[in-house]
Amino acid sequence: METSTIIRVVIMAIGAIIAIVGMNKSKSGAVWGQPLAVCGAILAIIAALWGIKRTIAGDDMKEARNREIEYQRIQTRELGKYLGEKFAGSKVLIIVDPMLRFDTWGAPITREDPILDGLKQGLGNKLTISAEVFPKMPVREKPAPVEGPDGEMMEPMDDMMEPMEMWFTADKFKEILPSKDSYDILISLVGLPSQGNVASVMRDLAGKKLVLVGGDTMMMGRMFAAGAKAAAHGPVMTAAVTYNPKAVYDDKPIPRDPKEAFDKRYLLITPDNFEALKNEHTNLFSF
Repeated sequence: METSTIIRVVIMAIGAIIAIVGMNKSKSGAVWGQPLAVCGAILAIIAALWGIKRTIAGDDMKEARNREIEYQRIQTRELGKYLGEKFAGSKVLIIVDPMLRFDTWGAPITREDPILDGLKQGLGNKLTISAEVFPKMPVREKPAPVEGPDGEMMEPMDDMMEPMEMWFTADKFKEILPSKDSYDILISLVGLPSQGNVASVMRDLAGKKLVLVGGDTMMMGRMFAAGAKAAAHGPVMTAAVTYNPKAVYDDKPIPRDPKEAFDKRYLLITPDNFEALKNEHTNLFSF
């Protein structure tokens, strides 16, 4: 239950109690009983009207949406802080989500990207973002407008795009990689490709530091287990953020302490804590 809802229920209950006490005292002859009952009733009515107003305006839904968006920022904000402290001065290449930038037909759109926003907030000015790139989406031909029930012409609905893992191949990954000397750390907000010649892509990234946000935890586990020796034939897993198997999802306000808020939903995996996390969450990195 939303905090605001709890407050409204409590206020209504208090108003009802005050009204009942006032009516009882009025029946007993207390001159102040009736005014007290009226005040209690007014308080309960105001709380009820407040609830109606929030429901009509969708305030509770907005609060829930804003809370979830902020949690998305939190996961990468804490990651960015870690990277900034550990690798200050490095150059960063970020792979972002193209589905937040183009519709199914390939037309540019503007959508919130809280994961990227949070990362930039965490990185601050300690690391230099050399580029933001994204894999090219498969674009469909936009159908012609269709006639509506009243004869008006309607734009076709934007069909659902296939999940990224269906079309984000090794070749598409290679297409977006700039020259190796333009960055030190590769941060992918969309995971890694699972189709095509992935081994070849890994060789192209040999010696680079790799950071993942979400994605296949078994792959994360294998790459962390490989450690620094992976640099000879692929990237070195430097950090990753994934879900916390013990995550708590509720409608309580986000904790004010940034680390507490992060730990409530996510895990920050590093070479230093990988073994400890693997022992604590035995199924998370099973491979």
